[in-house]
Amino acid sequence: MQPAPAMVETTARSRAAQTAAVLSLAAGIFILITIEELPIGVLTVMSADLGVSPGVAGLAVTLPGLLAAVVAVLAPVAIGRLDRRLSLVIGLASVVLSCLLSVFAPTFGWLLAARVLTGVAIGMYWSVLPVVAMRQVAPEHRTRALTLAMSGTGAALVLGVPLTSWLGNTFGWRDSFAVVGVLAALVMAALLVLVRPVRSDEAISLSAMAGALRHRGVRYAAAMTGIIVTGQFITYSYVSPLLQGRAGVPATGVGAMLLVFGIAGLVGNFAVAPLLRRHPVHAVLTVALGIAGSLGVLWAAVHGPLAAALVMPLWGLFAGAASVSIQSFVSRAASEVEEPGTAINSAMFNIAIATGAAIGGQILDGLGLGAVVATTVGLALVGALISLRYLLRHVPR
Repeated sequence: MQPAPAMVETTARSRAAQTAAVLSLAAGIFILITIEELPIGVLTVMSADLGVSPGVAGLAVTLPGLLAAVVAVLAPVAIGRLDRRLSLVIGLASVVLSCLLSVFAPTFGWLLAARVLTGVAIGMYWSVLPVVAMRQVAPEHRTRALTLAMSGTGAALVLGVPLTSWLGNTFGWRDSFAVVGVLAALVMAALLVLVRPVRSDEAISLSAMAGALRHRGVRYAAAMTGIIVTGQFITYSYVSPLLQGRAGVPATGVGAMLLVFGIAGLVGNFAVAPLLRRHPVHAVLTVALGIAGSLGVLWAAVHGPLAAALVMPLWGLFAGAASVSIQSFVSRAASEVEEPGTAINSAMFNIAIATGAAIGGQILDGLGLGAVVATTVGLALVGALISLRYLLRHVPR
């Protein structure tokens, strides 16, 4: 029996070429996570400059997340059998334009209009990234390729968000958007050169998306993503006021705290690999419990910058493993509907980010920082119960 053409092409490429392709995809998600979360690191200075409260400024995170959720579901349907790289390129081009408009935004309303393009970018890129990454390598290396591609998320927390936070608080928040726009253009060019074309064997319809929702693995993944990620971003979206108000960290020191958080997140992205090989639900359970525990310690025991510097990496370690854990769960528990399942999980991920930022803003303005952290802890524990339920009922012992 002759191997499929796609397999011949994959195995014929050198290991270096395959790695370079996956790394370019990781660089793209680095850009997407950085631009999505950029307002978090400059929330204080941006809201002051545009004349809105920090809670209102959080809409700059909420709006793109909601739009990304819609785009993530529609993108695979719209692309049909075309090269999935088209979705990636459109995503990065949208980042470039969004950043350009943000740099010259005279009002908060103008900034929100620019963030519409950010939502398009996130949805277009996230919806196909896992599938494209895994198709760059032979089947036996696909888990490794997914982990490496998803490391762009941790790298964004290590370098992207802290760097843009430092730029924004030192030189002005608009400079942060300018830097990300230039990097997005460079990564888009690299992706076109390095990434092998990926086409679906058959077009994905809206009915196929609806059918995927009936799959047990997709439903569990959507529930875990919705609960855990919403909880995470209720607090993380307002980490600047949390660190400044609770731990006494100066505005210029927030970037350093996010750097510590991000380094730990990158470590967590790779450290979770043994649990992923056993079954991803073990990783999801660990992540949920870790987020709840670390944030509980952050609120109960942190009363100064030094203590915050010790607890932030603990939180980052677990948060950094969240995206790769849940996506690996989709690939393992819903392999029959992997591509539509991935798109649905991506949509839920972005809904969760948007919902978390919106809920967090309302709680922050109405009840204060303590209620923000308590809500995150509670939701993380609920997510842990959902993953434990799946583990006990559906994972063979």
